[in-house]
Amino acid sequence: MAYRIRGLAIVLALFLVQGQGFAQSSVETDGTVHVPAFDLPLSSYLSEDSREAMQYFREVYASMFGSIYQGCPNLFDTDNPAAARQCIAENYYETAVYKDSRAKHPVDLSVQTIGGVYTEVWTPRDGIAPENEDKVLISVHGGGYTVGARYFAHTESMQVADIGRIKVISPDYRMAPEHTHPAGVEDVIAVYQEVLKEYQPHNIGIFGCSSGAMLTAQVTAFIHLNELPMPAAIGLFCAGAPTTAGSPGVFKMSFSEAGYIGAAIGGNPRQVENPMEASPGPYFANVMENDPVLAPGDYDEVLAAFPPTLLISGTRDFAMSGVIATHTRLTRLGVEADLHIWEGLGHATFAFNPRLPESDEVHNVMVNFFARHLGKEL
Repeated sequence: MAYRIRGLAIVLALFLVQGQGFAQSSVETDGTVHVPAFDLPLSSYLSEDSREAMQYFREVYASMFGSIYQGCPNLFDTDNPAAARQCIAENYYETAVYKDSRAKHPVDLSVQTIGGVYTEVWTPRDGIAPENEDKVLISVHGGGYTVGARYFAHTESMQVADIGRIKVISPDYRMAPEHTHPAGVEDVIAVYQEVLKEYQPHNIGIFGCSSGAMLTAQVTAFIHLNELPMPAAIGLFCAGAPTTAGSPGVFKMSFSEAGYIGAAIGGNPRQVENPMEASPGPYFANVMENDPVLAPGDYDEVLAAFPPTLLISGTRDFAMSGVIATHTRLTRLGVEADLHIWEGLGHATFAFNPRLPESDEVHNVMVNFFARHLGKEL
């Protein structure tokens, strides 16, 4: 007993010495923790190659993301948002991160109108693998339901097309400020229904990152509720299924553990907010309550119908909590769900740093997941 007491005392002493910052924290009766400022180094788990890639991102790639908007009209202060997006896209094509990604992943791009929707089609330059000739993936780009088509969509699609040696198509769905929910869902569904005329549903996968993941979940809910053939599998990356917090169109992701921590890590710490006082973003303006397509995370019966789902995030991603919560719900409901969290990565880090070893790891996980699930009769 004496030995156990001495051992416990040593452990407590080490905790107090090594974690003095925690001793300075204070907790409100509602559970809000006031955390003192502290320095956050790169994770000790990152390899030297990863550290060098992250340094290159900070020194070379990062500044270019800010420059892609230079000389382009403000999306919310122009009569032609489509032209503004095209201007941003052309600037993005000139960045080193885009050029490096294209050089690393040799793919061919063609444009088709599918279901009335402008759609980019990516095929590996070395050819589609024989086992994938009858398979296709639909990539739903991110960008906050306002941007991302024809540029971020490239980065997210080309890596999977090349590594997986599979055709990937990316719809340019309608977004804010011109359009509101469910415009994006309708466009992706229009493409999906056309794809179903050429491919069997068990040979189709759908995935997206950030708002693309949220839209993928919304599209999956629409497919279920309208009794359309379900795809073989889906991927929710950098975000989970939208779940209401407060008023319709306001989601729990923003008020989660990772939401606050990620904001602080990103240099934008914010005060604790009341979800009931938050306003929805422009794409979700004037949405109605009790819409399972808008917020499938509110409805167990909708989530329970999801096909096998791959969920991916990083420990520094402000949307990580939504990914984890969605995985927990899907698992509880009996849905086959795989969760992968990468140490030290932020929001969509894997998509926009072609030098990062973890980027290849993440995309190999994606490719292997869809390879396991596509081609199986449902």
